[in-house]
Order: sequence, then C-alpha cells, then structure tokens
Amino acid sequence: MFQRIISAIVAFFISLSQMIFTPNVIRIDFDNVINEIRPVHNVGRMPEYELDSEINSVFTDANMTSCRTHDINCTDIFRVFPDFSADVNDENSYNFAETDKVLAAIVDTGMMPFFRLGISYSHAQRDHLLLLPPTDYNKWAQICEHIIRHYNEGWANGFEYGIQYWEIWNEPDGGKYVEISETEFETENVFWHGTQEQFFELYDVASKYLKEKFPDLKIGGYGSCGFYALTKTNNVKSGAPAYNKYFVDFFQNFLDYAEEHNSPMDFFTWHSYTTTQWNTRYIKYVKDNLHKRGYDDTEIICDEWNFNPTENDQIDRRYGANQTSMLCMFQNEGLDMAHYYCAIATGALHGGMFLKGGTPSTAYYGFWAFGQLFKMGNQVEIKNKLRKDMYAVAAKGDNGEAALLISNISKDKDRKLKIDAGEYTVDKVMTVNENCEWVETELPEKIESGSMLYITFKK
Repeated sequence: MFQRIISAIVAFFISLSQMIFTPNVIRIDFDNVINEIRPVHNVGRMPEYELDSEINSVFTDANMTSCRTHDINCTDIFRVFPDFSADVNDENSYNFAETDKVLAAIVDTGMMPFFRLGISYSHAQRDHLLLLPPTDYNKWAQICEHIIRHYNEGWANGFEYGIQYWEIWNEPDGGKYVEISETEFETENVFWHGTQEQFFELYDVASKYLKEKFPDLKIGGYGSCGFYALTKTNNVKSGAPAYNKYFVDFFQNFLDYAEEHNSPMDFFTWHSYTTTQWNTRYIKYVKDNLHKRGYDDTEIICDEWNFNPTENDQIDRRYGANQTSMLCMFQNEGLDMAHYYCAIATGALHGGMFLKGGTPSTAYYGFWAFGQLFKMGNQVEIKNKLRKDMYAVAAKGDNGEAALLISNISKDKDRKLKIDAGEYTVDKVMTVNENCEWVETELPEKIESGSMLYITFKK
C-alpha cells in the first residue's frame, strides 16, 4: 500500500516536471476538450463592397463571422438619417441606398455586420456640430430602431439579415471636451463633443429603448479607447499618460452610472493597439470590473486591435507572427470576440491584412489558420506552459480534424520544437517563409523568432 502511494507521488511529480520544465515540448491532449473556439479572428472594414468580389472571398475562406461597420462612413447615423428634424417614422426620411450595398457585400462573404450606431472618424473642428450629443436622445434611439427594422425585419423595402450585434457609439472617451463659448471649444476628441454624463445618459436611454423593442438582440458599447494607463506605457500615439488615464476614469465612471441606472449591456467593447502581453492584462481588468458591477453575463469584445503597429516598420513575417500571437492569446484568455483594425487594402501597418493592391499579407495567413481552428470548433488542452514569447491554440473537429497554431514572437530567439500529441501524428505543416509566402514545409526542429506554424494532425 505504502509503495503504491510513493509510486503515485513520484508519477505525479514526473508529470508535473514535464509540464513545467519542458517548455519546448508542445503536449497536446486532443481527447480533452476545454472550450469552444471563439470568433476572435474577425475584422473591421473590407477592401471592397461589391457582391462576388474576388478579394472579399478571403474572408469566407478564413471562416470569419462578422465585420464591424465603424469607419464605413455611409453607415453613420447622420448619413442614414440626414435631417434630424425629419419624421422618424417616415421611410423617406432615411437614406439606406449606399448602406444597403455595403451590408449586402458583407453578408455575401458569410460574415454578419457588427453594426456601430454612431459616427466614423471625424475632424474635430470641421465636424463639430455632428459630434455634439443628439438634441433628443429618445428620437436618436428611435432612429436606431428603424435602422434595425430595415435590416432585420424588412421595413422600408429592407432585409431580414438577423444582425445580432448593435454597438452604441465609438470612443466617446477620446478626450475631454471643454466649451469656451458658443463658437469656441477645446478638444482632441473626434467622436464626441459632450460631457461624460451626456454620453452615459445617451447610452442608458438608447440601450433601454432598443432592448425593450428587440429583447433577443445584443445591445452594447461603447468602443473604449483602451486601458494603456494600467501598464504605464504609451506604445501608440494616443496622447500623454494623463490622456490615457482619462480612458480609465471614463470607464469607471461609465460603470458607476450603468450600475446605478441598471443600464443594459449585452457586450462591452474596447480597443487596443499594443502588445499581446499588455492586452492579457487589459482583458482581466475588464472582466474583473464588469464582474464587480454585476455584469457577469456581458460579453467582452475587443473590436479594434492591432499588435503595436509602431513595433514593426514593415509588413514582414514578424508582423504576421505578432498578429497571430494575439489571436491565440484572445482565445486562451476567454475573449468572446475581436475585430482586427482594419481589413482595407492599403498596405499600411494599421491595416496590414492586405498589401497595397489587395494581396493577402503575412497577417492574413494567421487569420486564415485560426479560421480553420474556428471551423473545427473545439479547443483542446495544451498540457504544458509555453515560454512567455510563444502562443498556441490546438483544436479538433467532430469529424476527426485536428490542428495546432503556434507563434514565436521573440525578437531574436529561435525555440526548439517537439510535439507530443499521443496517438495523433503530424500530417501537414504550413508557415510563412522569409519571402512572406504561405508555403507547406516539413515540421522543423525549431520555430524561428518572428514566425508561426499551422500544423494539422491525423490519428
């Protein structure tokens, strides 16, 4: 009896040491499903808004589920309903034509619109009047109601898309607004020229009204600028640290107001343009604070993100590995959804999914690979802890498909690579090579710094 106990203890510590002290060995238990793969590989915007567009088919191939409409200007409330004094119930008060075309193209890819109710990036001085709070919050909510009915219930010669997510505003916390006189003001905010309290009230009025009219839809917001101040860093050009702190103060004040007024919040959205490591902390911060205020069922969605664009000076292999690390981390940390900003084809670092002209970039292949995991549906356990600069997710499908996505974002260290997958053996390995091409390769003995691998298995 005593010998069996000693043997069990020894076996336990051997197993524990294998998990903790063999970080270069990826130990996958494909028989242990630990979660569902969530749609963190979605995007904001698309290169084209034409039906059957060849370039837009890449979103279908990557099994993406939604496209956020922010910065697609025709979807702005003031463009859909250009005269705020008009009759809210008269379909002739609405200009749906261009937005109809955009949403049809999104739906054509297999994605659904993640509809932002508000205004796109604007010029603080020129567009001042558009950035002021609506003069009638109830009417603004009624306008949103009719937009929803147009796209979900066929109102005004509309559609029955069944769009689920309706986001109230974007980045109202982008900076303090100070009115000096009727014609003068000070602000850096390009989305909201009002006080915090005015936005909180707008959100409260609109969310309650829309939830009453559409109890089965998901209503939330508010597209927070982010939480950079928590890590005492300013990796993006988002202002001085005090400016970053305003984002955090705004969030806490918003939660105070929402808790006091019992404002509906099916989901909370926030933005981040920094590293995978810092975003891990931000997710926990949002989760903890929503929990403290009783919003336990609120989905947490990062609907604008890009791995610290200032850390790359070009869209190279490392750029793709960095974006892939974020997808893996989002899944592992339990984020409900995410949208990369953005998927237009300019070749810019803040929109690096495509090179200029529309060729998929190194980043796209990470999204494509994650999309295959998403289609499989079931996240399985990776039993050992990886090095801090390595991120991985493994998945399997109901039909026997199995795969691993892994990224090494170390700046200068290659990592030895061994895989222990039990009865499963490596079938196929894909990677981005030094020429930024998506190619099939043999399973390497090491995963190079700034690279990622997509590996499929067979049993």
